[in-house]
This record gives sequence, structure tokens and C-alpha cells, in this order.
Amino acid sequence: MKLFEKKHLALLIMILSLSACLTDTTIPEQITSLNVDCKTEEIQISEEVIELSGEQSWTAKCKGKTYTCSYLAESDMACYELNE
Repeated sequence: MKLFEKKHLALLIMILSLSACLTDTTIPEQITSLNVDCKTEEIQISEEVIELSGEQSWTAKCKGKTYTCSYLAESDMACYELNE
């Protein structure tokens, strides 16, 4: 990943972290909302895991769909729809 992209990702993560302090939403809810077509208040988070490496993963449900999401600070964040 280019240095320029890493700086933008780090800034986004910092903004998400600060906004989580100001609102009643969690970082997984915010990251899920950024990656799928759902508002934070519509998202249900379950199976949240934090690995020793710092990577977080969770399952998110919204609007009848289920997603698996992951987040690694200063590196990557993504959500993928699960076919049930």
C-alpha cells in the first residue's frame, strides 16, 4: 500500500475512533456502515473477535443480509456478504 493511502487510512481510523467516543456506536458498526448500505443504528454485531495481531473480525446483520467483516488498524477494513 502506498504511503499516501496509508496516511488516509490512518486518518479515517482516527476519525472513526473519535466519532465513536462522541456517539453511541462501536467501531465495528461504523466500519460495517461504511462498507455496506446500512446505517449504524440498523446494524447488529455478533461474534466479535480480536486477535493478538490486533485484527478484529465480526459478523454483522442488516436489512436481512449477513456480512463477515474485518479490520486491521492502519492496514485494511472490509465486509463481505455471506450467502446463507
